[in-house]
Amino acid sequence: MQEYTCENHTYKVGPWDFSPKLKELKGANGAVVKLEDKIAHVLETLCRHDGATVSKEELITAVWEGREVSEQTIPVAISKLRKLLGDSSADPVMLETVPRKGYRLMVAPSDAVMAEVVGKGARLGGLARLALAASFLLLLFGTWSFYQTDDTSISSPAVAAKPGVILTINDVQTGGDNSKIQQAIALSELASFYLSQVPDTLVIRHWWNLNAPDPTGGIYTRYGVETPVYSIKSTIIETDGNASVAIMLSNPKTDELLWSGMHMVADGTAGYFGVLGEMLRNIGVQGDETIGQAFARYPVFEDNRYWVGRYFSHLSNEGAAATAEKAWQAISVDHPDDPLVNSAHRALKARWESVSEAHPWKPAETEIGYVGMVDRGAIALFRDENPARAIVLLEAALAIAPGDHYALSVLGEAKLMADDRVGGIEAYKKAIRLAPFARSYGARLASIEAPAE
Repeated sequence: MQEYTCENHTYKVGPWDFSPKLKELKGANGAVVKLEDKIAHVLETLCRHDGATVSKEELITAVWEGREVSEQTIPVAISKLRKLLGDSSADPVMLETVPRKGYRLMVAPSDAVMAEVVGKGARLGGLARLALAASFLLLLFGTWSFYQTDDTSISSPAVAAKPGVILTINDVQTGGDNSKIQQAIALSELASFYLSQVPDTLVIRHWWNLNAPDPTGGIYTRYGVETPVYSIKSTIIETDGNASVAIMLSNPKTDELLWSGMHMVADGTAGYFGVLGEMLRNIGVQGDETIGQAFARYPVFEDNRYWVGRYFSHLSNEGAAATAEKAWQAISVDHPDDPLVNSAHRALKARWESVSEAHPWKPAETEIGYVGMVDRGAIALFRDENPARAIVLLEAALAIAPGDHYALSVLGEAKLMADDRVGGIEAYKKAIRLAPFARSYGARLASIEAPAE
């Protein structure tokens, strides 16, 4: 029954070769995924127990040397490890949670995993089957086959599963100062961009509907009352001409204030992400300190107009798309060769051909992170009419940022083009739960669900 053996300090974990010394997983195709120190130590501890159940207390002793840690530390670490392995808590094949006892590694030959995925895909149409199989490979071995940058970091493969932490984030408020609206939009987009990439964390933008029977919008119904849920609210404050953002983290069940912080807008993106990272550490979640570093060479990362364009382009209607085009057209005058703007432009043009014919749409440049994958997915679908490739790209992006409602809406269209009506409806319903302000989603869902005449 042993699946995990040690040869020269290397363990075989399903399709992965795990090196505790190098702190890395190596896939069958040679692709390498680096592990954080603690995550590598957790996996090594599980491997050393040779399939036996390891309790939380044993993990704390082995990995954290018995130090006091928060209740979420172990579950969050396990969830991160699952995503790196490409496993799922709902249907595990490599790493199992043993209720009230702990965790253990399971026997999971890679051939069996693939057979299971292909078997599930047999119930779908031809394009959808292809997309499902390709998506599995992409998520299992990472996104490097479809997404290359000149950075050495690789996005972690992941499988959408029950999150360890849920963050509901409201847009930054201006305190009634309309001159701060664009700044508030940009700060809101930046916060969502950062938080959506934190492992094992689902970010839901906007709206605790306090007048609804379930003010959480079904969060607890879907994920269970034991899943920690936090509410983030922020307001721009100006003192002596200097703008800052007051951030408050609370328990949405009780409105108890759990943490508060202040970001000086002049400190830029790095400072903003640092404050958000401090907030996460207060609830036992480790943010990725490298997020945003890849953007350092792109001036638009600090330009409100880029993020304002992102916001409006994601509203999925032609009027909003025109507003996004205007914002990006203005910034491209200052930075005509910036790959972020050009990537966003190409995706916008692919979906809304009539918005602008004047902009010199450029060929592919380097695209960054899950945002680039969403752009490429939109181009693959709306320009190339290739739903299989679009599904692969969008599902990979959603594995990194499962709270991206726009990616879900495009995924819904891709599923529909691939004759997967059920999948299209499901994607739009998820998008609506995440972004009830986007009325176009509701209208599109109604048209999909309407009986054929």
